[in-house]
Amino acid sequence: MIFAAQICGYIGIGLFITVAVFFQKLNQNEEYGLLHLLMALMYAIWLPIPIAIYKITENELLIIGSVFGIVYLSMLVITMMIQTGHLVHSVKEGRKSASWEERDTWMFAAFGGPYEVYANVLKGIWALFLAITFWQSGELLMGSLMSLFSLLNIYYILLLVKTSMVKPITYLAKIKANPYFFNLETIAFFIVLVVYISINI
Repeated sequence: MIFAAQICGYIGIGLFITVAVFFQKLNQNEEYGLLHLLMALMYAIWLPIPIAIYKITENELLIIGSVFGIVYLSMLVITMMIQTGHLVHSVKEGRKSASWEERDTWMFAAFGGPYEVYANVLKGIWALFLAITFWQSGELLMGSLMSLFSLLNIYYILLLVKTSMVKPITYLAKIKANPYFFNLETIAFFIVLVVYISINI
């Protein structure tokens, strides 16, 4: 099972690299749906990772932590697939009607903004459980790395509060969502976990 999770992990990383390499080309051709489909596949293929890490560590604390990890990945699979269908239809119909731009804005507000930030908050909670588990087992490097990832949850929580308010508090207005940061942080997180699984097979 752990070996299969390792393979899934590397396939997911390969999909991320594929998206990064072909992003500009697909974006120019308005293949937004295909981009989101690849990302949905990436997150789906990573779903066994929380279970694999629990099996390696055999720490009951990670039963709870894995729930947060699985829910996080499931949420992203769902939103990416919903956006896939919408974007393909929008590009096809958008050339006929200007109203589709408004519908795109609504879609990203509903299934982008707070939804995706909330998913990242759950990932931060999962990272915290991972950090505690690794510290308990004396794995200092992994404990330190997961602690760093869990600290990023402060940023995600503040961003979630901001995006959920009609009139955000003044100091929250300075906090900006950065898709490039989200993606780099996500791939770094999963590379660390996949390497850990590979070492402990």
